Amino acid sequence: MIQPKEYEYLWTDYDINFIFTSCYLFKELRKTDMILIYDWKTKGLSFFLSKKERIKLSNFGILFYEELFPEWEKKIEKCVETGKRLIRETKRDIPSQLFMRQLKKKFIERVNLFQALGGNYFYTEFFFLDKVEKMKKQSKKMKETLEKMAKRKFEARQVLNEFYNYNHLFMPYVKEIGVRTRGKDLPWLSFEEVAKVIEGKKVKGSRREKTNWLVTKSSNWKLIEGKEAERIKIEFEKHFFKRKRSMLKGVIASKGICRGKVKIIRTIFSDVIQQEIFKVKKGDILIANTTGPEMMMACQKAGAIVTDEGGLTSHAAVVSRELKIPCIIGTKIATQVFKDGDYVEVNANRGRVKILKRA
Repeated sequence: MIQPKEYEYLWTDYDINFIFTSCYLFKELRKTDMILIYDWKTKGLSFFLSKKERIKLSNFGILFYEELFPEWEKKIEKCVETGKRLIRETKRDIPSQLFMRQLKKKFIERVNLFQALGGNYFYTEFFFLDKVEKMKKQSKKMKETLEKMAKRKFEARQVLNEFYNYNHLFMPYVKEIGVRTRGKDLPWLSFEEVAKVIEGKKVKGSRREKTNWLVTKSSNWKLIEGKEAERIKIEFEKHFFKRKRSMLKGVIASKGICRGKVKIIRTIFSDVIQQEIFKVKKGDILIANTTGPEMMMACQKAGAIVTDEGGLTSHAAVVSRELKIPCIIGTKIATQVFKDGDYVEVNANRGRVKILKRA
């Protein structure tokens, strides 16, 4: 039995498909006790991490950043360079002029890069840094290592965002494969299933776009659908998101106090993200799961930044200190508690966000 109380909410990615999900299940994540739950109505994929697993990952983070970081840095640099090459190549390619074997090769190349870069980027996530970030105050070497990591993370995220966005790196090839195989549901197949379609093998049609489902380590990452998926989804939503709150606490990333209207920016991996960014006006309180390079325009307008996740070396934390605006990270559920138009006070001297007037 999967118990929501044994997990913690991480983030929700919107406007994704099953090719994205299957790519995201890289080997590093498969070793981790996580649950990914898809809501077809919101087109959101929510991630939850076992509390016990977080303790293990934060302990491993010390070993990783003390001993394994140099080798990791070489790997992620190589991934970033390969990713940039594939991005340039995609812009030049005309899929309709390619042979089927070339389409398969290019599709698998992008899958492999997504998984390699995503797997390496995984080690920069905040749950690896719980104990490491505390060490940097006593260790000059650790501080320098984390500064290098933050730089590599920024470079990697810029490339990874292109692979997260299905329309940019995958759709040109998958669309052409669909034309030739008469496959209309290819985006909702796993990348392994798409490869079988290319080879002319029979693959069962997918209903994943119009139904709720989940994958988890406890089921060996096999898809759970139907009544069981619905039951687990409802239990997690009730446990994490249904309680009404007027105030949240988090970690202080940049001190200060600011009052303003809330603008929620969802983590959307499609060009729709631009519509979210343009919502933010000068002085608004930007609330997001996390921020990245794609959100810089919104960050520069914001009077304060609040995130669900992140550590002191996260993009939101670094940018807010550069912009000299208040920032609170690690609230866990700010994007679920607050709504667009809420008038709130961000007190980053005390690490709390309080609703003054609901929208």
